[in-house]
Amino acid sequence: MNEASTRFSDDVTWADVLRLHAALHADEVAYTMLAGQNSAKDVTYGVLEERVRALSSQLQRMTGPGDRALLFLPPGLEFVTALLACFHAGVAAVPVPYADSPFGVDGQLTRLKAITDDAEPSVLLTTSTYAGAVRANDNGPDLSIPRIDVTAPRPGIPADSPARRVSPEDIALLQYTSGSTSSPKGVMLTHGNMTANLTSLTSSLGRDQWTSEADSRLVAVTWLPPFHDMGIAGLLLPLLLGGHCVVMAPLTFLMRPMRWLEAVSTYGAQLTGAPNFAFELCVDRMSPEQRKTIDLSRLQVVVIGAEPVRARTLNRFADAFQVSGFHPSAFMPSYGLAEANVYVSGKRERDGYRSLSIDAGRLENEGLVTPATEGAPERVLVSNGPPPGDIDVRIVDRDTGAVRPDGRTGEIWISGPNVGLGYWRDAERTERTFRSRIAGGEGADWLRSGDIGFLQDGELYVTGRADDLVFVDGRNIHPQDVELTVTDSHDALREDMAAVFTVTGGDEATVVAVAETTWRALEDGDAVKEAVVRAIRVKVSEAHAIGLSDVVLLRRGTLPRTTSGKVQRRQARRLYLSNGLKAW
Repeated sequence: MNEASTRFSDDVTWADVLRLHAALHADEVAYTMLAGQNSAKDVTYGVLEERVRALSSQLQRMTGPGDRALLFLPPGLEFVTALLACFHAGVAAVPVPYADSPFGVDGQLTRLKAITDDAEPSVLLTTSTYAGAVRANDNGPDLSIPRIDVTAPRPGIPADSPARRVSPEDIALLQYTSGSTSSPKGVMLTHGNMTANLTSLTSSLGRDQWTSEADSRLVAVTWLPPFHDMGIAGLLLPLLLGGHCVVMAPLTFLMRPMRWLEAVSTYGAQLTGAPNFAFELCVDRMSPEQRKTIDLSRLQVVVIGAEPVRARTLNRFADAFQVSGFHPSAFMPSYGLAEANVYVSGKRERDGYRSLSIDAGRLENEGLVTPATEGAPERVLVSNGPPPGDIDVRIVDRDTGAVRPDGRTGEIWISGPNVGLGYWRDAERTERTFRSRIAGGEGADWLRSGDIGFLQDGELYVTGRADDLVFVDGRNIHPQDVELTVTDSHDALREDMAAVFTVTGGDEATVVAVAETTWRALEDGDAVKEAVVRAIRVKVSEAHAIGLSDVVLLRRGTLPRTTSGKVQRRQARRLYLSNGLKAW
């Protein structure tokens, strides 16, 4: 197997991949962890394999095949070692969120407890300080299971024991979903799912079409949470290709977004990726002078996913960072979800991304995709590309199960080797989500994504989530459109930081908008607040013919979002109804 491979053979495991690269280039750096502005820690392929084998030996002494190991670790080299050691030992890895400080983070601790109770891990992989701190917190989970401190030396543990042999059908990972619309669920992803998905993604990257510099060793940069599906893919793809992966913690990026692009520039990265909001942050927080100090000319692929991709965001970023050598052809808008092991479709275009300008009214009222006309409400949608050859995508009527033709919206259904087995210990939900059948018997089991979209010329466009649709006067309105109008209506509002949802009172459903404000934007008093609320109401009415029953202005950083940046509209609605929002 080499970098040109587009498919794993059935008997190749992650232990084989690591052993191969350690043999071919033991002294090459596999991962670099950026710990601070001028601090970096490297690990070579040879050293990484030694650490993985040593930790795997310890795991094999403490577990049986198919047991679960809880990965309660910060982003970095220890997490990578633990994940690969689980694969090596034939143990299902269960990555969980890692807060920088466990105290006072009740939401994360509640989620961690729910995952721990559900997965019932046999062993905990962590650091001694962090596990002890969480155990001391009354709101935390019970972490009294056997523990391995991955940062401590393991004297007397042989590092040459063989890997447990795994089959493609064995569970490699319990990937707990981010909870954008519901409580976390553990998706069972097999070794076959993971290898099929990453090799499909590799083929979609199109490295054979890159510039001559693509012949050099792959360098990738990632700051995505390692317990998130997109984050794990960002760590494993460079390993599959024998490349060099530069890692930083999500908090490092959020505190100073420039560090992400500085790392891309410093290491000459060809590949990186992030959700839509990250590109907005970079544009907003980096001055024109700072943009001139970095070089993005070597970037060949920038994967964008985890939330709806906005044409305006891509245009803003491309315009702002043209001075840095960035070219729009690097953009690769993509669609995926945890249940399908993150990647379903995506494509790079030589001339930049592809988009459609469509009639928003006909989309809402008829589910029909037609070109926008002058004077009519317009919606611009970005193509998420075609699915690769081994993944099948259909657009299906949610009520009848019938396949919709091109240019008609419906629920996105998926079939392929990347689709997981189902939800851990939840047969009813698994049957409902992973075992759907298309009317007329086309294919066997299909995964229902819960996302709404359409196919046009073989490419997938996503319009929103079915559960988030706002029903007003017989119209199916996608909240993302209204939220964009909300945040555009006044300078005091933060980009991409709004949620729109319906509230039912009696027989009537009304629409509510909540939006974050900038620091100190409303400290000048009620007059400013009233002006902002009035601007929101007017803009939403003009653009969407919707009368908002209530508008709530939130303090910065309080809008509920998932770890990947998606707005949690259901949670915002729950907080609104319980008076739990932190409003001005």
